Amino acid sequence: MKSLLRILLAATLSSGMVACDSFLTQMPISEVGADDYFRNDDEVETGVIGMYDGLQDVVQQEYAILEMRTDNAGTRSGVGDWAQFEVMNITPYNSIVANYWRTCYAAIYRANMIIAHIENVVDPGKKAQFEAEARFVRAYLHFNLVRLFGSVPKADYLIRVGDYEGYKQADTEALYQFIAEDLQFAADHLPTRANVALGRANQESAKTMLAKYLIQFKKFDEAKTLLKEVIDGGNFELNANYNDIFYQSLGNEIMFPISFVDDNTDNSQEFSYYFLFEQGSHNYATEEMVALYEAEPGENGTEDLRYTTNIIDMRGVRRGCGKFVSSSSNVRLAGNDYILLRYADVLLLYVEATMGNDFQTNDATALEYFNAIRSRAGLAPLANVSKPTLAKERRKEFLYENQRWFDMVRTGDLKMTMANYLQSNGLTYNENRLLLPIPQREIDTSNGHLVQNPGY
Repeated sequence: MKSLLRILLAATLSSGMVACDSFLTQMPISEVGADDYFRNDDEVETGVIGMYDGLQDVVQQEYAILEMRTDNAGTRSGVGDWAQFEVMNITPYNSIVANYWRTCYAAIYRANMIIAHIENVVDPGKKAQFEAEARFVRAYLHFNLVRLFGSVPKADYLIRVGDYEGYKQADTEALYQFIAEDLQFAADHLPTRANVALGRANQESAKTMLAKYLIQFKKFDEAKTLLKEVIDGGNFELNANYNDIFYQSLGNEIMFPISFVDDNTDNSQEFSYYFLFEQGSHNYATEEMVALYEAEPGENGTEDLRYTTNIIDMRGVRRGCGKFVSSSSNVRLAGNDYILLRYADVLLLYVEATMGNDFQTNDATALEYFNAIRSRAGLAPLANVSKPTLAKERRKEFLYENQRWFDMVRTGDLKMTMANYLQSNGLTYNENRLLLPIPQREIDTSNGHLVQNPGY
């Protein structure tokens, strides 16, 4: 996508490049250039492509924040900014956190650029789709930011250089309401997966993300309805082989990937490079994670089939990340996609919504979906499922897919789980550190409008 965006925009906007310190204006086109460019359907669609290009940057280091900061994984190297995640002692000067903040707001800026020029789209179908795509991406990124940082700026319009009002942190309740409205618009106006290219937002992905939001706020029946609509729509199914999800492109389980290409300077990813033993073994499975797989062997004496995919031997120690192992000739230019949503998530979320506030469920439909996941992993079916059992199943199913932290936020288990994990490993638990620090660089350039989170 990066290469396509550059080809389409380079000639028109070469004189519009601008360097800016603002985290809200990190867009590779100037105000004048953008206004002169987004004039019709095709040009606005070019901007949509550029918005997805921005998501490629967001996910490059996200694993440190969402996996290495949990009981799932850490890093073998134990030094530098990376090691701060493993011990939950992240400073406001952490470069990975600063980069995540910057890339999230840069992609939000691109989404707002589409919305600001949506009236220039003539085709009513395209107009609705482009706005829905932009609002889905904007909601997804704000949803991540508010769950990770707490009160953050609500970028609900195209913020220009020097507009310091745009730096003000919004009340979290207002942020969540804004997210819900954008996700609902996306769910109402996006095409279904059968009618849009893979890699662009679709209706089912918006409904699934909205369901996650609803479950977090205990609106279980509404979430269950949305998830059943996705299931009954018939556009997705579980891959028969778990390993194929990550090494067979365009499988029917993938709902929304952020796509990359092998050996392509503009469109490859680098995160799988850092999972290698030689580069520090980031996303190195914790002993607790290894024990979780080994605690329940598969049927007929086999291992949980996800174990053999997810955790591989690295120099004699079976704790390395087995997902996203690159087949590219240049290991720093990998083409493995980042999977934002897949169908297994829908099925397990349905179980979660069915259980609601109860401790367990034996609902026949929920058990059918739950046991379909277990069956693929080679595990025996269960006659009922409890909250702890579901949490364990999600950990084993989505290891290294950046789900664990948000799962604990959604279920309300974050404080207890992280306190127990850190203390059992001789580490200090500080509840304030459950929120990430606002990057100091952003505070310094905000003209006093950004305030640091407590405890930093």
